[in-house]
Amino acid sequence: MMASHTLRLVYDGLGATRHVMPPSLERQITAGAQEFLGAHAYFFTEGRIPQSVQDHSRYFQLHDLRQRDGSWEAFYVVDVASGLASEFAKEYAKELTKELARDAATATKLGFAYLIYHSYKAWKSRKPLSDQAFDRIEPVLPFSGGNGQPIFDNGMEAERQRRLLFERTDASIAKMTAPIGRAAAHVDVWFDDEHLDHIERRIYPEAEITSAVIQLREARVRRRLV
Repeated sequence: MMASHTLRLVYDGLGATRHVMPPSLERQITAGAQEFLGAHAYFFTEGRIPQSVQDHSRYFQLHDLRQRDGSWEAFYVVDVASGLASEFAKEYAKELTKELARDAATATKLGFAYLIYHSYKAWKSRKPLSDQAFDRIEPVLPFSGGNGQPIFDNGMEAERQRRLLFERTDASIAKMTAPIGRAAAHVDVWFDDEHLDHIERRIYPEAEITSAVIQLREARVRRRLV
């Protein structure tokens, strides 16, 4: 059994108002959505994020259901395998439903939504997720020849994975906001019909900004030496 979640990106203003989105930007939006949902799905189901984030694994599957009704919209569904929710997610589901989840899908659905909301909130604060609720104690083995070797829980590795989740979120949102100022004036981000954000400017990845600053400093040093 799978628990389904939806990510909806609503672009408006400029060409998006007329349902126009250049193919190159469409590809960036799709790549960003895949990276955002895929990274969180890997983190939730395996406790790790591989170097190559795919649109499916043994434990989840992404679907692109792009729409153009009203404003230009991109609509994605991620199906996450039930039965992989952490003990925290099960207790969280119990607290919300006031009873033990009747099936594993309930704990998975509520747990994954909790991860998305808190990870996004941490990203907006420009810091990695501090909540250790989803740190893995036992490894979940991927298919042989898949995305690498399983990891075992320890503090440093768990912190590294949460940092990697932040970096993936940062990079994915940069792709999803690429149309702003070019083909759209803003984008509204919705997850499971909950409004996550209203973004009116293009986001640049932290790593890209850091690299640009370093290059600028090096250029200044070179000019002084000439």
